[in-house]
Amino acid sequence: MAVTDTKPSRLPGRVWLTAGAVVVLLLSMSGRYGFHRDELYFLVAGRRLDWGFVDQPPLTPLIARTAEILGATSPVALRVLPALAIAAVVILAASMAGRFGGGTRSQVYAAVAAGGAGVALAMGHLLSTATFDYFLWTLAAWILVRLLDGDDPRWWFGLGLTVGVGLQNKHLIGLFALAVLISLLATSRRRLLAGSWPWIGAGVAALIALPNLIWQVTNGLPQLEMARTLAGRSDGPVAFALQQIGLLSIILAVPAAVGLWRLLRSEDLHPWRPIGLAFVLLFVFFLLTGGKAYYVAPMYPALMAAGSLWFEGLEGRRRQIMIGATAAGIFIGLFIALPLLPPSDMSALDATGELGETVGWPELIEQIVAVFETIPVDQRADVAIFTGSYGEAGAIDVLGPEAGLPPATSGHNNYWLWGPPGHHGPIIGVGRIGDVLAGICPTTVQAGTITNPYGVENEEAGLPLFLCLAPERQLADIWDDVRHYN
Repeated sequence: MAVTDTKPSRLPGRVWLTAGAVVVLLLSMSGRYGFHRDELYFLVAGRRLDWGFVDQPPLTPLIARTAEILGATSPVALRVLPALAIAAVVILAASMAGRFGGGTRSQVYAAVAAGGAGVALAMGHLLSTATFDYFLWTLAAWILVRLLDGDDPRWWFGLGLTVGVGLQNKHLIGLFALAVLISLLATSRRRLLAGSWPWIGAGVAALIALPNLIWQVTNGLPQLEMARTLAGRSDGPVAFALQQIGLLSIILAVPAAVGLWRLLRSEDLHPWRPIGLAFVLLFVFFLLTGGKAYYVAPMYPALMAAGSLWFEGLEGRRRQIMIGATAAGIFIGLFIALPLLPPSDMSALDATGELGETVGWPELIEQIVAVFETIPVDQRADVAIFTGSYGEAGAIDVLGPEAGLPPATSGHNNYWLWGPPGHHGPIIGVGRIGDVLAGICPTTVQAGTITNPYGVENEEAGLPLFLCLAPERQLADIWDDVRHYN
């Protein structure tokens, strides 16, 4: 039987205050540095909307485009929706704690843990596919909790809708759905699959995902190539397992682990055992296939919600110790995930390298402009800028027009699919493309080196800038050779 007699009828006010505090914190930090390389890329992809891209389905570029149309021309404005998405995760985690049988104390703790985890803060700080994946998985888990608790089977329609929208953002949520299906079949809860509503939900998910699937097939399934490349760059299973602790700001790994144990073993949480089994299946799958550490992170709000019941049972000094430890974990997460420090001081704490990718873009544009201005005036209208990565290309396309730069082109990810430049004059090369330029322009010279004023060792720092004034061949002639999906 589901535990239903102890759950509160509505969320405590402190849960809503926690969600609001998360939004205020994230937005207060959102303008500290600058755009992330992925945000620049999403803005460009949003201007060229399609049913798919080499490295993601269309939802996040669509969100970026919508934000830009509404006037989001700064990192702060672009990051409002990500902050709200994490606030929604906070509320959903607290609601799940109530469904699991937790009272006010449990729900508040679940909200604080879900909002204070380093991975949540990091995802709420940036507009990315991972941000909305985190929210949509949590929403799907919340709906699943309701279904396992005996709610109206029409919630399967909502679950299918959520998974379908998630598949238009990132394909990983399809693995979540598969893990849930296997977990239901492996337990007595398989009877929830009886009737028509589960299959209606599956049909809804498939129908929403279909346009992107057609795009993928039409374009040669590029995301399979992307997946193989990413798996080949994995740090290995040991690092994958240890990085989970870092994602949860070290201390918050405790309630997540307790929550998983209770979901799998506790009789009180027996109705929700498929959620714990689904996490184990996903964890093992990503561990063995070279998945990135954060792939399984969207399951953590549900685990921490289950673990919050353990916190509710703590009394006296043990509860005080856990409150202090939780505060310490959140404090650690703040410094790792958010730009609290000046850019020149943050490198030591930038464990993932993501904060480093939010500095140096205006300076990159200035350095490219300096090279551009060495080209004779009568040749500038026919200049092509060729970059080694989508981040550099995105910065040029978003920040460059105001400085008078022409559009960028690149062989990286969807930039390759957008094709070679139409220009046939001088070429400015940015990044790791020296060998490419040498093949079409023997007189290529290095015109500079990318630097930033903060000494941040990001992906662009130290890369060369090239100039070819008289190419003997065009990039279009070798376009098939410059493609790289990763």
